Amino acid sequence: MKPRRPGRGARLPEAGAASDPTARGEAHARLDPLVGLWDTSTRLFGGLGTRPVEVDGSVEKHWVLGGRFIREDLAGISNRDRPYMGLGFLGFDAARGLYQSVWMSTGSTGVTTACGALDDAGTTLTLVGDEADPVSGIVRRFHAVLRIESPARHVLTQSYVGPDGRFGPGFEIVYTRSPAPE
Repeated sequence: MKPRRPGRGARLPEAGAASDPTARGEAHARLDPLVGLWDTSTRLFGGLGTRPVEVDGSVEKHWVLGGRFIREDLAGISNRDRPYMGLGFLGFDAARGLYQSVWMSTGSTGVTTACGALDDAGTTLTLVGDEADPVSGIVRRFHAVLRIESPARHVLTQSYVGPDGRFGPGFEIVYTRSPAPE
C-alpha cells in the first residue's frame, strides 16, 4: 500500500518528538513564522554609485516532508524585466546542529547552498555559503541574514565578498504577509 501524502495545511508532528533524531524538533518549529503567502519587495544593489533596482513578487512557503523543511516558491519579475521564478528549501539538520538552505532560480543554472544558525531569540537566522556569479562564473562567498521582525514581516539581506575581501550589499527582500483571501 502506497503511503498517503499529506496536503498543504496538514497537521504537523509535534515539535521535539520523543527520542527520534530524524523527527521534526523545536529547531524546526522556530521557523513556523516563515510559513504562509507573502508579497515581496526586492532591492537589487549594483556597483558603487548605482541606484538599487526594485522589483516585486510573491512567495508561498509551506512545510514539506513531515514538517522538516520549508519549501519556498517565488514568482516575480527580474531586473531585466523578465519573469523570474525561484525554488528553495530551508530546514534544520539535527545531526549537524545547523540550519541549511538550498536555492535554485531562473537567474542561474547553479544550485546555491548555505548553512548557519538562528540566534537565541529565534528572530535572526544567519547563513553563509558560496555562489557562482551566473555571468562571470566567479565563485563568491555570501552572508544571508533573515530577520523575523513580526508574524507579518521578515527581511532577507544578502551580502557578497568583493575583490577587496570585504562584504558589500547584494540584495534585500522584504516579505509582507499577504492578506487572507476572501
